[in-house]
Amino acid sequence: MTESFEHLPEPADQEEVTAEKLSFVDRHAIHPLLYAFASLISIFLLYQVGGGVLTFLVTGAVSITRENVWTMRWLTLIGQMCFILLPTLLLARLFATRLSGVFQFRVPGIRESILALIALFSLQRVFEAYMFFQELVPLPDLLRDLIGPIKKLFEELTKVLIRADSPVELLAVILVVAVVPAIVEELLFRGLIQKIFERLMSPIVSAILAGTIFGLYHMNPFEVVPLIGLGVFFGLLRYRSQSLLLPMSAHFLNNLMAVLASYYGLNDENLLSAAQTTVDIPAMLFELVVFAALFFLSFVVYLRLTHDVSRRIR
Repeated sequence: MTESFEHLPEPADQEEVTAEKLSFVDRHAIHPLLYAFASLISIFLLYQVGGGVLTFLVTGAVSITRENVWTMRWLTLIGQMCFILLPTLLLARLFATRLSGVFQFRVPGIRESILALIALFSLQRVFEAYMFFQELVPLPDLLRDLIGPIKKLFEELTKVLIRADSPVELLAVILVVAVVPAIVEELLFRGLIQKIFERLMSPIVSAILAGTIFGLYHMNPFEVVPLIGLGVFFGLLRYRSQSLLLPMSAHFLNNLMAVLASYYGLNDENLLSAAQTTVDIPAMLFELVVFAALFFLSFVVYLRLTHDVSRRIR
């Protein structure tokens, strides 16, 4: 019996076919950790340097004031899209043969969404209590005089950026401060970076590491603990839901609440100072314990609910 082999590829052809199915990172045997940190550093430099240069060329200034805040907001949005989003998509394409291999968008169920929402709100209150106690920590006079002006600068810049004096301006602030960062930053940290880490580490360790980097990436030493905590929480949501939709939604709601609090004067200095004089330490400690317990219970139930999801899709 005679068999024809004319349609079978030669060994060299088989190697070419296999190579075509590999990503750029796999073909060149780039270590995942090296690729992850090279991606983070390159995007950080692109956004800080490129965004800074763009801002200076357009406005001639690098600081935000009420006079130039509208221009700064739109430049921030453009910088996020051009110097974070586009490089993230390109780097993801080099890491995987298909973007769907990096960015997953399973629609979460109603119950898991509600539990994640309860956990988010509880965690926010925990971090509010944490910030209250952080303010009570006494500092040496030299250190207080050194970091005091820096902290005030951070607060003033944030206040100017998210302040809105009209419904139209409020919508613009929500777009720049809540919508775009929730999409762009989640694609970078919970999408690309966390996915790269999962090549070498367990999903939980990957979520913790990506969340920690997320917190440090914001370069706000006064809120680094809440930022890291939120980053880890978003990472665990991504792992358990096997989707970016849930951490994107949580990220959006977290930022949205800050914008609305500013718009309705809930974080006004006079209001805050009055609240600090009326809230005593035992009451705040009680609030911390209650909301920490609520977060723990809601998140444990969420983890149990999504146990089969994470195992089935991973």
